[in-house]
Amino acid sequence: MVTADNLATLRRWIAMADAGFAGDFLDIFTPDYAGHIAGRVHLDLETLKQTEFGFGLAFTETVRTVHELLAFDDRAIMRITTQARHTGDFRGIPATGRPMSFTALVLYRFRDGRICESWTELDLAGLLAQLTAPAA
Repeated sequence: MVTADNLATLRRWIAMADAGFAGDFLDIFTPDYAGHIAGRVHLDLETLKQTEFGFGLAFTETVRTVHELLAFDDRAIMRITTQARHTGDFRGIPATGRPMSFTALVLYRFRDGRICESWTELDLAGLLAQLTAPAA
């Protein structure tokens, strides 16, 4: 069943993220992958890799909580919360050591069992506010 296969691919992607993005991105994504973040950022596969590895350098002790994972036809939707500690430079903000948390909603499109496109809405403003707020 296609939707079950797509959910299995998405679960492998979550496991890969939890393992620090160890593995081959081409096992999960098509070579012509196109990602869209909050309608502004457009990622190809190489930029996705750089973005994910950069996030891993800036944030450690990462815990992802998947609240919902739904699939239909060639699409799947994930609602997730990510928690981590800011231990490296992120968007020019030096490490604060602070814990942070943000939510995201991601719509994925699949082709031949791999992710070929995604649209992500995440609470970047909330994340940046947590990193730049005056220390208590």
